[in-house]
Amino acid sequence: MAFLKKIKRENERNKVCEIGLWSYSRHPNYFGEWMVWNSLVIMAIPSWLELRRSEPMIFWILLAMGLLFVPYIMYSSLVHLTGAKPAEYYSLQKRPEYKRYTERVNMFFPGAPKRQ
Repeated sequence: MAFLKKIKRENERNKVCEIGLWSYSRHPNYFGEWMVWNSLVIMAIPSWLELRRSEPMIFWILLAMGLLFVPYIMYSSLVHLTGAKPAEYYSLQKRPEYKRYTERVNMFFPGAPKRQ
């Protein structure tokens, strides 16, 4: 009996997960991480607005530009550098049905599955 369970686990090891959040986004974990960073930026806005009274305007504007740059940097690193694209490269090599999955499901932003 244990032998059959082991065979079943080995057969399921390289399958594509398409349930739950993974049916809306191929990388919901990276999207969630990006949303955490966005929430930190949003939580910093009241402090940034308060600094307008005590700091020079140029510093205040530079800080605003930095705050707006954080979501872009995090998106770029989570999608292109460390996260989604490298993971997709290896998934395509290990899982034959992953190619069809990529055609149906959005890579980063959750959305309705695409029709084929």
